[in-house]
Amino acid sequence: MACYISLVFLLGFPAVYSGSPTLQYYITMLSTAYPGLPQFSIIAFVDDVRYGRYNSDTRRAEPLIQSLMVFSEQLESLTKLAQQTELTQKLFMTLIMDLLNKTYDINYVFQIQAACVLHEDGTVDICKDTALDGKQLLVFDKERVEIVPVTQEAVLLAQWVNKQGYAKKYKIFMENECTQHLPSFLPCIKSYLDKKVPHVKLSGSESGTKLHCRVYGFYPRDVEVKWIKNGRDEIHSEEAAQILPNPDGTYQIRVSVGVTPEGGATYSCHIDHSSLENPLVVPFETETKNSHITYILIAVGVIVLFLAFGLGFFIQRRMKGFKDGQQSVNTNEQETTQQENIL
Repeated sequence: MACYISLVFLLGFPAVYSGSPTLQYYITMLSTAYPGLPQFSIIAFVDDVRYGRYNSDTRRAEPLIQSLMVFSEQLESLTKLAQQTELTQKLFMTLIMDLLNKTYDINYVFQIQAACVLHEDGTVDICKDTALDGKQLLVFDKERVEIVPVTQEAVLLAQWVNKQGYAKKYKIFMENECTQHLPSFLPCIKSYLDKKVPHVKLSGSESGTKLHCRVYGFYPRDVEVKWIKNGRDEIHSEEAAQILPNPDGTYQIRVSVGVTPEGGATYSCHIDHSSLENPLVVPFETETKNSHITYILIAVGVIVLFLAFGLGFFIQRRMKGFKDGQQSVNTNEQETTQQENIL
C-alpha cells in the first residue's frame, strides 16, 4: 500500500487513515517570534491520536496520554531530540529566508509533515512534505531517497539539502521510529481508546425539510449511520458524509437528509458500531417533544415569576395603604385629644 498522507498546511492537522499504524510529526517554525505563539513546535500523532507535543516555550517533550508516562526514558531522549531539532530548524529557516530572498519584516510560517506507515509484513513507507506559508515547497521521494523541489524557487534549497545527505538520514530515522517506537505506543493508544460508545444528537431545520444526525465520540473508526422513515424505509443522503477525527482520537460524523413534511410520518437515526451490542435507534420525535416540553416549562416559569412579582407588588401596596390609613387615624385621635384638653 502506498504511503498516502493528505496534506493540509496553514497550521491545520489533516485526518490520516491508512489502515496500518501511522506515526506522524507536525513541525511548525515561525521566522520571527510572535506574542502568544511558540516560535517552534512539534505535535506527534499515532494514527489520529495526538499523543505528545514539544514547543520552544517549555522545551520539554510532554505526553498527552497518561499511560505513556511510563516511558520516562523515551521521554527524556525525545526531549533531547526535539531540542536538537529546534536548533536545526532555526538554522534551516535562516537558510530558507536567504535562498528564497525573504525579508524578516514579514513573519513566515515553515511547516514539515513527517510520517511513516508500518505494514503487517514489516515494511515501512516514509513520507515527508514541507511548506512555506501554506504552499508546498519540498517533498521526499522515497524511490530515489532524495528531496525534490515542488517550485522553481526551491531548487537551490533542495540541492543544498541533498548535498548534506539529509534525505538518507531522514529515511533511517523514520524507519527506526516506525519499527521500534510505534509498536510500543500502540497498546497504550488502544487501551486509551478501547471501543468508545458513540453519542448522538439529532436536529432539524426550522422548515422541517432537513434532518441532521450527528454521531460523535466513538472508536474505532468504522461506523454505519442512516436515517429511517416510518421504521422501515431508508432515506438516502444527497450529501457525502465524512468520518472526521476528534482531538482526543475518537471520531465524528454527521448524516443529513432532506425530507418532505408529512402528517403521521416518523423518522429515526440508526447507528451501528462495534462498541454496541445492538444497533442504536434514536427517534427524531423524542427530541422534538422534549424541546416542546422545555419551551412550555420555560413559559410556565416566566408566568409564575410575573404572578409572584405582581402579587408581591399588590401586597406591598396594600400594606402601605393600611399603614397610611392607620397613621391618619392616629393623627386624628391625637388632634381630638388635644382639643378636649384645651376645652
